[in-house]
Amino acid sequence: MVLNCIILGNDPEGFGELETFLSAIPYVYFAGRYQTMKEARIWLDAQVIDVLLVGCYDDPLPPPPGQQDVLPVMVMTYSDPPGSFDYLPVELLQLPLTQTALTEVFTKIYNLIDMEGIARPSKYAAEYFVLKTAHRLEKVFYKDLQYIEVMDDHITLHLEDQKLVTTETLDWIISQLPANAFMRVHRWFVISLRHITELNHDHVMIGAARISLTSSIRNELEKRYKLPM
Repeated sequence: MVLNCIILGNDPEGFGELETFLSAIPYVYFAGRYQTMKEARIWLDAQVIDVLLVGCYDDPLPPPPGQQDVLPVMVMTYSDPPGSFDYLPVELLQLPLTQTALTEVFTKIYNLIDMEGIARPSKYAAEYFVLKTAHRLEKVFYKDLQYIEVMDDHITLHLEDQKLVTTETLDWIISQLPANAFMRVHRWFVISLRHITELNHDHVMIGAARISLTSSIRNELEKRYKLPM
């Protein structure tokens, strides 16, 4: 299981360090930092975010009464209709942050979701998302998408019977994918778990494509690969 996380805030002192701490936790995917809730809606509306770190106090998140120098950590909860979400407060981290404190709170969240059955984001009633290419809009069916490859100036989506090229950002594309069926395994690759043909200690095969893996990503991929999709 990978926890998808975003930071909401106006770049207060220490955010760079916070991002570094997040990247050091192998089961956390840091989707991005956004100054306003409006900017973050691309992720929240897609209902793929597990954890929200709030680095500023603004509507609709008022400051906790009597709390200073803290970083609220929220678990996202979603419901119908699409676009409806709420926040489940989990922790108020004291500032300045440490790697140990942040890792401990994410371990707590991981266990809450894994052990106590808190529902994770899972909207995706649709079978596809719409992608803008150079010439037209394309329907990309989740079942056909094998893997995504980041190139120098574009991104290639490898499907069963074709390749699609787009200049959309990788973050945006990931926000359109069911979190339980796809995984980012490398800086340049996102793969479909259902299309894995071989999983080795240092790489994964998607058909004829060989994609390298670090040991930590390989271990997480093995856990997710065994889960029902």
